[in-house]
Amino acid sequence: MGMGNILLLSQVIAFLVSFLGSFFIFIPVSINLQEFDGHCLLGAKGTWNFSSGNVMLMDIKWGLHSDCGFSIFIGIVAMILSVFFIVWQSVNLFKNTDSSWVDAFVTCVICIIMCLLLFICSLILSVGYHRWCKTLTGYNSPFSRCEETEMNEFIIDSNIYTRNMFSELNMAQFGAWLCYIMLHVLTVVYSLVPGCVILCYRC
Repeated sequence: MGMGNILLLSQVIAFLVSFLGSFFIFIPVSINLQEFDGHCLLGAKGTWNFSSGNVMLMDIKWGLHSDCGFSIFIGIVAMILSVFFIVWQSVNLFKNTDSSWVDAFVTCVICIIMCLLLFICSLILSVGYHRWCKTLTGYNSPFSRCEETEMNEFIIDSNIYTRNMFSELNMAQFGAWLCYIMLHVLTVVYSLVPGCVILCYRC
């Protein structure tokens, strides 16, 4: 197997991993939004008070819906782009042909843009979850760790289901960082393509 084929195969594998990782972003966040009656947990805050003999989270200030919407959008875009490039690069691999320098440059630019967007998405998910977690384990909270909330109902709202929250947000973070790493690897791989480097020098 030549060097060109090895590069193509590495790109197909990276896009395949990115494709699988994208499902861990938009599906858990979408389900979480549905279970929390359309409210976004990322960066949400509240206070713990006694209600009916139990300590419940009240006066909740939900996170920005745009944060969850952005995460879902980036996950879907990453999935679509990954499928496109998997098919495209697989055809080149089976035909034993290389991409033109224009194709390589365009793909390099797309990977850089997606890498930046996925990094932003990963930060939104991680920072937002960390702030929500601090609320769950804050003053008067019956929980010392976020994972203890997994199988407990702590919000007085019949339309909100909290039991899968911890798993869903952790899956979303995992998927976002995984896709970011794959796109970062792809950006490095494409920067090694001679055509991309030549065009950069021409510019």
